[in-house]
Amino acid sequence: MRILVDVANGRLSAEVIDALTRAGHTIVRGTHEFELALVGTPEAAEALRRDHPIAAIIVVTKLNDVPARVRALEAGADDAFDSGFAMSQIMARVGSAGRRAALTPPPRELLEIDGCTIDLSACTASRSTIEPLTVREVEVIRWLAARPGQVVSRAELLQHVWRVAAGSNTRAVDVAIAGLRAKLERDPAEPAIIVSVRGAGYRWGS
Repeated sequence: MRILVDVANGRLSAEVIDALTRAGHTIVRGTHEFELALVGTPEAAEALRRDHPIAAIIVVTKLNDVPARVRALEAGADDAFDSGFAMSQIMARVGSAGRRAALTPPPRELLEIDGCTIDLSACTASRSTIEPLTVREVEVIRWLAARPGQVVSRAELLQHVWRVAAGSNTRAVDVAIAGLRAKLERDPAEPAIIVSVRGAGYRWGS
């Protein structure tokens, strides 16, 4: 399990990281890719919950700080306890919270644009009919949609979606975009979702 550890108590943090690592977990930095977080304040739990609705979040407060534990649970933490717990109890509660989080289905990634509904999690696009999308097509959509109104070059798509050198043949990008337009656009000849910018690349939205 990928676990974020951000506990103010330096000694406890080191001990927790050591125990989690020995148990086979991966300790991650930053706040992007994790399945469970151990943090030290209710405010940290609240901030993480906004961006990570299905991750397990545990707050480890100062010793005997009952109000902080209550605030942590009210802020969306799955569990909260103080730093006086034995390491065996902390590990057991980490395991329990992780198992509960694993049973929660991930939220659907839905995009609505120009009358087309795109379900990135199910790899489908629907207008009058439901069209299946390939994994590569989903990655192209996700990259473009994350940059609405910005021009994305063919070289950028090759580098980040195809994961090949930017100087490679860009024909693969044009072929993929043509296939996507056939599935997404009202009129592929007059695209309003994936718009061409002459000499520059493509833009998400008109």
